[in-house]
Amino acid sequence: MNLDFKKTLDLVKGGLTAPAETWTSYLGENPGWQQTLVVLTAPLLLANVFLGLLLSRIMDTVPPFGLGGNWFAALVFGLLLACIAFAVAVFVFNFLAGMFGGKPDFSRAFAAMSLVAIPAWVAGIVGAAIPWLGGLISLAGAIVSLVFLYKIIPLAWSVPDSKRVLHFVVSLVAVLAINIVIGSVLGVGRMGTGAGNYDLGDRGSERDSERMPGMFGEIGRQADLIARAGEDQFEPPADGMVSGQQARWVGDVMARANQTYEEEMARLKKLSEQMDNEENPSPADMARMYQGMGTVMSLNTVEMEMVKSGGGNWAEYQWVKEQLRSARLQRGEGTEALAHNYALYQEIEDSVQGRL
Repeated sequence: MNLDFKKTLDLVKGGLTAPAETWTSYLGENPGWQQTLVVLTAPLLLANVFLGLLLSRIMDTVPPFGLGGNWFAALVFGLLLACIAFAVAVFVFNFLAGMFGGKPDFSRAFAAMSLVAIPAWVAGIVGAAIPWLGGLISLAGAIVSLVFLYKIIPLAWSVPDSKRVLHFVVSLVAVLAINIVIGSVLGVGRMGTGAGNYDLGDRGSERDSERMPGMFGEIGRQADLIARAGEDQFEPPADGMVSGQQARWVGDVMARANQTYEEEMARLKKLSEQMDNEENPSPADMARMYQGMGTVMSLNTVEMEMVKSGGGNWAEYQWVKEQLRSARLQRGEGTEALAHNYALYQEIEDSVQGRL
């Protein structure tokens, strides 16, 4: 299988100027992942890392992944990180497609992810060549690729429209989490975001995290929140009985958390419907989708944030929830504590909406 340079240029041009038509045409060929690797993925990924690193050294701009130091080591490590990040995205989106009513297909996933990455890869090269504004160009390319990824989901995996938002959000959050873990294992202190470098190995302060853009700022803020919550300690009563005040506290937090979750998911669904009705999303649409990912990531710890912001003890909150959950499962039968806690659970059952 040989590189078809003309085919590569046609796909890049089409991926930027006529994405929908290019996706339909290429995926309609049912290419194997090896074909996509040779024709599109490898050339653009190599160009992104090699040219991005080279131009950043010449123009003194932000290098890919924030890598500095020895040229050869930075090149090798940059290629390694880029390949890992791409592979993780392909596997996660493809695997989770099946869980959301879609049809997993590795070759189609490989092709789809390569096609939607074109704006980000090209913008990364261009951004590395332009001082000051280069970071914004790279960030814009990343946002466009995220929007394209959302729009290609039905074509690539046949995920139902009713589940596309959830598939997109859950997959993206999983990809980010996995890459952070991998980066930590590999000893990556700084991960480039396109708009600047932020040390994800050092959680820093909540104020620092608020200065990071979009999802990356949310990652830093949540890391700080989790660290603070993890320091809480609680000594449960020997009789295992929850107090009425504790039960009402948990019920109130869960009710507000459920409402927040439903409101944010409804907002994202409305945005997705608006974008589906547009041939090409506007810059405002892309910015809202990017910012929305940070918001959705925060939903994973919304209860924790409500507890901590209200001056509560996270360890105590978890204990109360576990006692009420056990009482619900046992329906209050077995011990005096279970009967007592089940009665309290019944008082807040409407608030927790069956999520306890």
